[in-house]
Amino acid sequence: MKRHLLLLWAAIISLPGCVTETTIIGKNSERQENSIDGASAAKTRIELGMGYLNKGQMAPAKYNFEKAIEMAPNNADAYLAMAYYYQSVGDNASAQKTYEQLVSSHSNNPDVLNNYGTFLCRNSNYSEADEMFRRAVVQPRYLRMDDSYENAGICARQAGQKEKALEYYRLALGYNPNKVRLMLELAEMALDAHKPDEAQRWLTTYRQKANETPQSLWLSLRTAQEQGHIADMHVFGQSLIQQFPSSTQAKRYQNNDY
Repeated sequence: MKRHLLLLWAAIISLPGCVTETTIIGKNSERQENSIDGASAAKTRIELGMGYLNKGQMAPAKYNFEKAIEMAPNNADAYLAMAYYYQSVGDNASAQKTYEQLVSSHSNNPDVLNNYGTFLCRNSNYSEADEMFRRAVVQPRYLRMDDSYENAGICARQAGQKEKALEYYRLALGYNPNKVRLMLELAEMALDAHKPDEAQRWLTTYRQKANETPQSLWLSLRTAQEQGHIADMHVFGQSLIQQFPSSTQAKRYQNNDY
């Protein structure tokens, strides 16, 4: 199962009204900013930069992030965006430096701690990443504890710390019972530990909250196989073929690769 670490952005939201300025790289001049405060201007710049970044337009993305920092030099989100830019272009040294500066100046900002944790985890610095996630979840008035616990679980699992991953996933579900993807993670981990009955319980809970996916049907197939329920296993296999014929899981079933 492909696992995605979750980056948190407090400032990158849909902005009401019109954008105060659109900077177009290559023009000889810029339209002037309207009379607004630096934080609002920085928020607009961050959103513009993220739009460019998502389109693969790296130069205008960097320009707008730099402008955001210029307009609001104490704004953590502007630096988070710049760190993410460096990650996107593969400049991990600059990303590391930006994150370290952020943690030094915004040591109690949970978004900073969470995002630095994801960066560390992606670079296999699992122990340091775990420290960042644990620091994030104890910050007052933090509303995204479920995401940070999920990140901590993903990182722990990548580090081979299965029990710790289970603990974090369960905490994430405690804070957000609708994180259905974690139910599939827990079912998969139960199967890996040869606990098919536990896997079946997680899959039953999943079905109460979400529709079937290739992954959920594949895990159900594997669970039935582990339990020795061969007829049920083939029922799930046929459901894969009927509902998701082009999926990798359906092709594996057709090739008896299970």
